[in-house]
Amino acid sequence: MNDEPVLLLDAVGKRFGDVDVLRAVNLEVARGEFLGLIGPNGAGKSTLLRILTGLHQRTNGVCRVFGLDPTQRSLEIRQRCSYLPGETSVYQEMTGAQFLQFAQSFHAASDSARERRLAELFALPLHKRVRSYSAGMKQKLAVLAALSVEADLYLLDEPDRALDATMRMELRAVLVSMREQHKTIVLSSHHLEELSALASRLVFLRKGSFIAASEVADARQRLSRRVRLRLADGAQLPPSARAAQRLGDGSLVIDCDGDPRALLRAIPDVALLAAEVGAERLEDLYGLLYLQGSTPHTEGTLA
Repeated sequence: MNDEPVLLLDAVGKRFGDVDVLRAVNLEVARGEFLGLIGPNGAGKSTLLRILTGLHQRTNGVCRVFGLDPTQRSLEIRQRCSYLPGETSVYQEMTGAQFLQFAQSFHAASDSARERRLAELFALPLHKRVRSYSAGMKQKLAVLAALSVEADLYLLDEPDRALDATMRMELRAVLVSMREQHKTIVLSSHHLEELSALASRLVFLRKGSFIAASEVADARQRLSRRVRLRLADGAQLPPSARAAQRLGDGSLVIDCDGDPRALLRAIPDVALLAAEVGAERLEDLYGLLYLQGSTPHTEGTLA
């Protein structure tokens, strides 16, 4: 069995002019791993994926994909990768069927069952020219092309962009089946709840660098002491409670320095309608890591 990582990055950096887009990025992805790549716009996620495919050349550091350097062996790497870019680009004058056949021709094989499932799901008019498609239809066609092929590595940059909630849920089911088949996948998405349910591991990119594991652990420890509660009308928080944040549903979020159970014991039973202690939502973790403790996201989607 080959234990060599599919992806290996050591101190990879990328500079555009005077701007460092990536700084000393270190990463290993094992065969069969589903990696979730998280970060706001401008964090360097798309640049990182382009370096892996050889579309951008790194400024410094070591990068290997299947043990190959994408600067020198990009064609061999792309033949084994299925890459979905963040900016949908499909040939306008082709029909949907022609584009799909064209995209699949770069790979040795396709997964006919997965292709049929996605084609039925998306219900695209493949006989029509792509120029007549809406933005959402073009995204569906690009996703269909990227996921219908057999590849050793899938690099997916926001595949759920421009898809409605129903389509995202259906796409998640397809990705779950690929995970169960032990496909190696790196996926970037702004839909945090869905990414959390999919990925076997999450990494957080901020201003071109991965956030240290120790900082992520500290943020998770803070969340373990976070209390969400709902009080009866007119009820007051104990004087010891601080940093209360009111969410859209009227509940409160409180970060406790000590044992959160002490806070709950200080609230009369008749005043406390509901309480949740230590729940770790990915959007809350995102808020601590990127937004420095501002009001947690409640919808699971980041613009």
